[in-house]
Amino acid sequence: MSKLSKFKSFIPMMAAAKLLSDLIDEEVDVNDLMSLYEDGWLRLFRPCHGEIIKLKPMFDAELHEQHARDGRYFMESDHLAGISVGFYLPCDSVQISSRMSYAMRDADGGFYAVKDSQTDEYLSPYEDDDPDNIKVMVVTADLYSLADKANTHAVPEKPTIEIMVNDHCTWIDQAIYNFAPNESPNLPKPSPASTQETLPPSLRITVAALLEAATSERKNHTQTSLIESILECNKGIRGLSESSLQKHFSDSNAELTRLRKAQA
Repeated sequence: MSKLSKFKSFIPMMAAAKLLSDLIDEEVDVNDLMSLYEDGWLRLFRPCHGEIIKLKPMFDAELHEQHARDGRYFMESDHLAGISVGFYLPCDSVQISSRMSYAMRDADGGFYAVKDSQTDEYLSPYEDDDPDNIKVMVVTADLYSLADKANTHAVPEKPTIEIMVNDHCTWIDQAIYNFAPNESPNLPKPSPASTQETLPPSLRITVAALLEAATSERKNHTQTSLIESILECNKGIRGLSESSLQKHFSDSNAELTRLRKAQA
């Protein structure tokens, strides 16, 4: 690996694995790097080209606070706030239209997300979980620091999560960070539950009740014709497809059935 690599701010994952292998004289692969990131030893950088969107709570203040106490934030778009060519990981996360998305924070605790310029979709950690299309890069300084620790016999002290200014975000009125400066950040841990989309139960129930009303005997719709009608009235809207509607209706029906059985 080139000695000039230490002068680069970020290194692609494959090259980073090769560099760390050379530095510690031990085989390292991309999975090792991801484990080190998830355990808090490495920072990553997510290059992109997108719009920074200021977010606002999806629900009223009382329900928003209730979800926030559980560490869940359901948000929606407020206004365009700037341009991003990349941001640091780990960072906060939010739910936007039932989609888990990366989030950044300002000094007042406000939330921001990045909408990709090509896909017009909010960037999500789920889309970056593809070993054949790795989008993230490794912070170079962390590789050399990690190698120094690995090459000594002393047990290293685990670093704290650093709150960093996202200096690759431009045309924005105020600094934004990977986590809110006035809060204690928590590094997200991978778990089976975290790989699933999380919707508030009230939203599932509302959708299920709406579907039931629209397909009742007093209506002419079946579930299939209702989907066709929704697609006909919303042509070109991203996120609305036959398969996604079928999945949402199925999930909502299952949730309502479960709650009815629990009350019986």
